[in-house]
Amino acid sequence: HHPRRRVLEPGRMQLAVLSALVCAGHSPMPGPQVCGSRIVGRPAVRMSDGEPFAQMDSAAVSQRIQQMIDGNKVMVFMKGSKLMPQCGFSNAVVQVFNSINVPYETFDVLADQDIRQGIKDFSNWPTIPQVYVDGEFIGGCDIVVEMYQSGELQEMVERAAAE
Repeated sequence: HHPRRRVLEPGRMQLAVLSALVCAGHSPMPGPQVCGSRIVGRPAVRMSDGEPFAQMDSAAVSQRIQQMIDGNKVMVFMKGSKLMPQCGFSNAVVQVFNSINVPYETFDVLADQDIRQGIKDFSNWPTIPQVYVDGEFIGGCDIVVEMYQSGELQEMVERAAAE
C-alpha cells in the first residue's frame, strides 16, 4: 500500500501518519477499540457431519446484504470484527470510525463465503472492506481515509445519524 503524495497542512500530518500506520495494519492504540456498538454477523452454519450447507442463491445473498445495509446507518463489510480486524485495510476503517466516535456495525466476511463474494457482486467493487453510510456505498479503505482526512466522512455520518 503506497499512500498518495500530497502536501498536508499543519495538524493533518499526525493524522496522515496515523492513517499510514493503520493502513499498514499497525494500530497505535493498545487493545481492541470499541465505540459502544454491536457486531453484526452470523456464525457459519454447518451440518451435523461438519460440512457447510450448500451456498445460498445470489438473490438470497443480496437480500441479506440489503437488510444489513438498510438496518444500519453505517455498515462495514470487513475481514474480521471491529474487536479483531483481520487485515490492515479493515483495521484502518475500524480506527477511522472509532476515532469519530460514531455507532457502526460490522460483518465479518471471513465467516461467510456467500457474503464475502456476494458483497463484491452487490456493490460491483472488488475489494474488502466495503463501507455503506445511510444505504449508500461509499468505498473501501483508501476512500474512507481520504474522506476522513477532508472532514467529508464526519459530515456524511452526522447527517445520516440525524435522520
